[in-house]
Amino acid sequence: MLSVLSKKRAGYAFYYELSDGENTFGGGMTEAGELVCDPLCTEKELLLRTLVFRCQNEGCARAFTRADWGVDLARFGFSREGELFSATAESLRLPHDCEEGQ
Repeated sequence: MLSVLSKKRAGYAFYYELSDGENTFGGGMTEAGELVCDPLCTEKELLLRTLVFRCQNEGCARAFTRADWGVDLARFGFSREGELFSATAESLRLPHDCEEGQ
């Protein structure tokens, strides 16, 4: 069973622990505004969705990340800026793969 729980952690604006039943992985938004996750995380997209949702609800003006998530970051509203990907509050989104009308 998967779970994602909010935790306090020094150096982070917000931090989550994702458990896949056997292992626990961490990730969050650093105080500098970077979205990060444990490189060994088995459910990176779920963690990214959690972080983007939190950014949207907290009204984060800007977030950035690296291409460590294994997903197309453009789908979440990020655009490439050199080695980083950044997004504004207006561009962040939670994509879905549903067909329209289903």
